[in-house]
Amino acid sequence: HVVLVTFVYTRCPLPDFCIRMSRNFAQIDKALQADPALYAKTHLLSISFDPEYDTPAVLKSYGMTYTGADAKQTFAHWDFAVPPASELAAITQFFAVGISQDDTGLLTHSMSTALIGKDGKLCAWYPTNEWTPAEVLTAIKSAASA
Repeated sequence: HVVLVTFVYTRCPLPDFCIRMSRNFAQIDKALQADPALYAKTHLLSISFDPEYDTPAVLKSYGMTYTGADAKQTFAHWDFAVPPASELAAITQFFAVGISQDDTGLLTHSMSTALIGKDGKLCAWYPTNEWTPAEVLTAIKSAASA
């Protein structure tokens, strides 16, 4: 599969960060569903960097907000996951996600979305929130046909 990965946390209050990434992923997921052959070759993954709060139940509820579909079908193509706290630093460092927490508990973070090809190699990396679903869909189609 070609895998599109991004990083979010469910309590993020900023509309141009996690909320935007989840909305973009929802648009991509919907577009991929319209092409069953491409859909079968792809997978989406949203990884939380808030393991203390983002439990599987919280992530499922959060994911349903964006998928708007049957959980069983939806989560077969778009996963919402959180690594164990002991592995979080290694994962976020690998994908260049910087995270800090302020006195109020708000997590400040950088953005990172990565497209991983069928061979497990990085095809494209989007280190900001500036990308569009159309741009990433083009890259997904290219990676899936390679």
